[in-house]
Amino acid sequence: MVIERRLRDGGVDVSSLHPFTYLRESGSDRVGALDFTDDPVDWTSRGARGATVDELQQGAGLVETGEEMGPALRAALDQATASGGMRPKAWVDISGVTYLVKLSSRSDTRPVTNIEAVAMDLAGRVGLHVAPTLLVSAGARDVLLVERFDRTATGCQMVISGATMLGIDPFLGARYASYHELSDVLRASSIVTGDARELYSRLVFNILVGNTDDHARNHAALWNGHELALAPAFDICPQQRTGGETGQAMEIGRDGFRAANLAGCVERANDFGLGRREAFEIVEHQVDTIRAEWNSAADLARLSSSGPGSARRRGDPQ
Repeated sequence: MVIERRLRDGGVDVSSLHPFTYLRESGSDRVGALDFTDDPVDWTSRGARGATVDELQQGAGLVETGEEMGPALRAALDQATASGGMRPKAWVDISGVTYLVKLSSRSDTRPVTNIEAVAMDLAGRVGLHVAPTLLVSAGARDVLLVERFDRTATGCQMVISGATMLGIDPFLGARYASYHELSDVLRASSIVTGDARELYSRLVFNILVGNTDDHARNHAALWNGHELALAPAFDICPQQRTGGETGQAMEIGRDGFRAANLAGCVERANDFGLGRREAFEIVEHQVDTIRAEWNSAADLARLSSSGPGSARRRGDPQ
């Protein structure tokens, strides 16, 4: 939307843009170490950062409503296009740390950022390797900040998605992605011995908090040119659903099982190189921790147990 609006204002017909146009017109500070440019020799950074969280939230709102914005807000949103995704996001630097800013949307019917904040917090409390997060206010809305894991003092780190690890088209072949195959890749290529166990633990946690948006692009690994290392969890957002049963976005077991069912996951622990007892202990630990820590995490995430669009809090961890 940001790119199309900018080009449209410049007199460009945006009805049939080539996919590469979006890559070329987006900001340079993308996830990992890749960028796109017309010049094969000289590289110039596009969309320099410098906007505040408040400016980004204000600008995102104006884009959604189609209202006019000044040059400062327009420049602020230009850099936001490097982060991509279906929901409004951007990068911001705070006290020397770079964060992915997950902004609120005017179309939200529930407190999406707060719900993700409590899930990310609980993930850390159960012992998962997660990116540090902050929940801050921007105007009258809450905004979630997720610390970047692909930047170090020496520069960019290469990152590949779960879809790339599996060698599938992330859009056309998404239905073929599976946890068990991702586990196979990690056991064969990861420099970290416990990455397959970590992946299984994330699967269990996704089921416990109702995150069914666990597709292959929401899993990633750092790549040093020779070996993988599972990246910190960065996108755990419980989804609304109706009915008592649902399934995960990726297949869980080699037999095609994908139901959001803990007993089924324990039965298929061998597909992840784990014994049934070890798998049961992972489930038991997470259930006990979430029950014990739910109220504390919900309070920090400013979740309310009453009011339109609010999330339940007391007495109902899920």
